[in-house]
Amino acid sequence: MTTYKGINGFAVQSVASDPSPLDEGQVWYNNASYAFKLAAATTVGTFASGGNVNTARNLLGGSGTQTAALIFGGNAGSPTTATEKYNGTTWTNNPTGLNTGRRDLGGTGTQTAALGFGGYSSAATETFNGSTWTNVNSMNTSRRVRGAGIQTATIAGGGGEGPTGTTASEAWNGTSWTSTSPINTSRTEVGMTGLQTAALLFGGYSNYPTTTAATESWNGSSWTSVNSMNTARAGIDGAGTQTATVGFGGIPAGASGNFPGATELWNGTSWTTNSNSMGTGRGYGSGCGTQANALASAGGNATGVVANTEEFTGPGAPVTKTITTS
Repeated sequence: MTTYKGINGFAVQSVASDPSPLDEGQVWYNNASYAFKLAAATTVGTFASGGNVNTARNLLGGSGTQTAALIFGGNAGSPTTATEKYNGTTWTNNPTGLNTGRRDLGGTGTQTAALGFGGYSSAATETFNGSTWTNVNSMNTSRRVRGAGIQTATIAGGGGEGPTGTTASEAWNGTSWTSTSPINTSRTEVGMTGLQTAALLFGGYSNYPTTTAATESWNGSSWTSVNSMNTARAGIDGAGTQTATVGFGGIPAGASGNFPGATELWNGTSWTTNSNSMGTGRGYGSGCGTQANALASAGGNATGVVANTEEFTGPGAPVTKTITTS
């Protein structure tokens, strides 16, 4: 008779609690719940509730990972300097905030080495060392902006103050900003992910309230138009790389007031709509992390600013399944 041990060379482990982390295909017996269990790969990405931020706001900057995130600035009724850190469970107010309170700013880097830049009517740039913000050289153009990269190497594309946005693109080398090749589609309130030499820019307002689904890829020297998103929207947030990004939230049309929380996945070639949307539809928040493990923080919708955080687990991640006879 063929047995599990005969096939795999070892018996099914009996444990009091489910193991972590999981390996796809892993089988065990949970002797507390009297059930055989399996680590199976997810077929779609899912959202789960995280801890609430201390200052509800939208139009904020952010950086880091799902378990070590940083948010700063934004609109909390007025521009704020508030800075908060996330440990995977709760948000903690940092004793010192930005030197310049502003909204609609960009953010890149990590929780302990971040870059905050631009914003509505602002070109100010600041670096964060894990405890304090320091003013450094400003951007060449004041504008609402998003970016991709790390504290010492960031690319910022699009943005602007007017309804049609801008094609402007700037690169940060750790000391100063330099104008680079412009993006192809002028727009503002975009989403951006990736690195300074390999970035992805998507969505935005092409002429408020008209939104765009256009997507562009940056190779370190020029922007190339690639396949568009399935749903045009502005104020979209995202996380990931140039070849593996999750985009979530946003507003399909500026005048509609509808924030559906729709989610799309980019595989380096095309966008696919994820069947699971955000629990709380919103836009103009902060996104960070990877396509497999992303964090959506704060933002706003038709009811006002929101404080809740959602954690995204991308498709392909191992999850626990109880083995049944059906």
